Amino acid sequence: MNCLVSKFNDISLRTKIFIFYAAILLASLSVFAFLTIGISNRTIVEKATKNAERELALINNSLLNLAQSMEDYVRILSTDNRLQNQLERMKGNELDSLDNIEVEKTFSTVISNVTQPTTRIAAASIMSSKQKLFEIGFVDNSSIYPVFDNDTVDFIIENKTPVWIGLIKMKYKYVGNENVFAITKPIIGLDTGHILGTAILYLKETDIAAIYLNNIVNKDDKFYIVDEQNSIISTQDKNELYQKFDNERYLGEYKLQEISHNKSLIRNIGDKRALIAVQDFKKLNWKIVSVISLDEITHENKRMTQLIIVFGAICLISAFIASYLLSYTISKPILKLVNIMKEIKSGNLKLRADFNVKGEIGMLGDGFNSLMDKINILLEQIYNEQKLKRENEFKLLQSQIKPHFLYNTIETIISFIKLDLKENAVMTAKYLAGFYRVSLSKGDDIITIRDEIQLIDNYLSIQKLRYVEYLDYKLDFEEEILKYRIPKLTLQPLVENSIYHGLKQKDTKGILTIRGYCEHDLIKIEVMDDGIGMSQEQINRVLNRPSKHHKSTDFGVHSVDSRLKLLYGDQYGISIESKVQEYTKVIVRLPAVAEEGG
Repeated sequence: MNCLVSKFNDISLRTKIFIFYAAILLASLSVFAFLTIGISNRTIVEKATKNAERELALINNSLLNLAQSMEDYVRILSTDNRLQNQLERMKGNELDSLDNIEVEKTFSTVISNVTQPTTRIAAASIMSSKQKLFEIGFVDNSSIYPVFDNDTVDFIIENKTPVWIGLIKMKYKYVGNENVFAITKPIIGLDTGHILGTAILYLKETDIAAIYLNNIVNKDDKFYIVDEQNSIISTQDKNELYQKFDNERYLGEYKLQEISHNKSLIRNIGDKRALIAVQDFKKLNWKIVSVISLDEITHENKRMTQLIIVFGAICLISAFIASYLLSYTISKPILKLVNIMKEIKSGNLKLRADFNVKGEIGMLGDGFNSLMDKINILLEQIYNEQKLKRENEFKLLQSQIKPHFLYNTIETIISFIKLDLKENAVMTAKYLAGFYRVSLSKGDDIITIRDEIQLIDNYLSIQKLRYVEYLDYKLDFEEEILKYRIPKLTLQPLVENSIYHGLKQKDTKGILTIRGYCEHDLIKIEVMDDGIGMSQEQINRVLNRPSKHHKSTDFGVHSVDSRLKLLYGDQYGISIESKVQEYTKVIVRLPAVAEEGG
């Protein structure tokens, strides 16, 4: 997120204005299109859901009327006197061929009279108490007998009310077969109450399918009627009959037989969306399922969506063009001012804005010109003041170091003379002369590192004569850095600090190592001693501006740091690393400058 904000802040004002207006327009049109399409789709789906539920309710009512009608017919048939009398006479008697013909004729007459008002009955059968079938309508009994086994017949007799059996694949005697439902009822003697047989009417599955086929609008729509065993007993695709209903495909986590109330849900079936509606047909414990293709329903809505997208794209392109022109008009004078500012940044401080416009932009240009005039005056004043201040500060810091060392060395020479160490006094004077020969340097304040090494070598030679019992030193400088420049007397205060704070307090002899090298474009000089080290508090005291109560060596280290920062900038100067009773390392950082003055 921060990265995006940073990148946005880096782009031009014209682009920002364009992006801002374009984003608002794009967001507005997108929200409008999204809401319009979403509301439209939702409305269509809600309407389709209500229509599906209403259609299933109508199918349910029509199916209920058909079922009740078929049950009424089978009741009437089972109570017909002619039928009952014929079955009473057959009870306990064996029939010959002539008798069979007579019985079938009687049954045919009775059934024709009873079922004459309807053409939906495909055929009928009468089963005697001895489970002998008499068919009406050229039914091949070989396809019926397996259905009506003893258990089934007992179940029918026990219920005494109409019982639906099926789906059954019924064969005809001469040609073809038919998927039918068997509507059965036991024939109970009206006078005796005995079971005389069973009346069976056959209803075509196509007659049930005709109820919902008229409601199929799209070729992908499907209707299913499923029984308690989850078997498909009616659908427009007859190849699916007798198969198990695919719960996972159509209902997902729901189980069809566990749905105890009407339900609608939307599912993805393959690569298409479908509305699945389920309704109970409670009379026979069946489920009526409709699968409505939403792709077909929303086809017109897709056309409207395409029109909205095309219209939105035209509006968006027009808005982008208008946004670009607006951003260009607003930003042109500002961009001109930005270019002027870039020229000024590169050093042309005399350049001024020249706008031929009024209003806020004109005021901005006039204010900018006035500001630049004042800045030029202030810059010249500041430059002169800083130049004078810098010269004075540098000379003050430089002068504070020279007398400090001179006083100490003269005291050392006097001490050698008093102790009759004339040779030491002479050597000290010689080193002092060498020190000041370089130190004076014809008045130059910036010298080469080679000269600074010579200067510090003389200084350490003097100090070694004074502290021969605990001081030794080593100089190690890369040859390539000797040509670079360094403020004069940079190392002397640091070496003095190492001697007095580190080695002098040590019980045994120590060593002072001064090492110089180049790291990229940075010169580093390390002054390291193996003395008693320094605490963090002492380091802070040395680096910060010392008070008048602190030692002069503290002031010297701070002076070096101040000089380097004054000359080269705050990124340069010194840092200190130390560990108590082990070592102290002072690191000088300065730029690799070969010509005088940096």
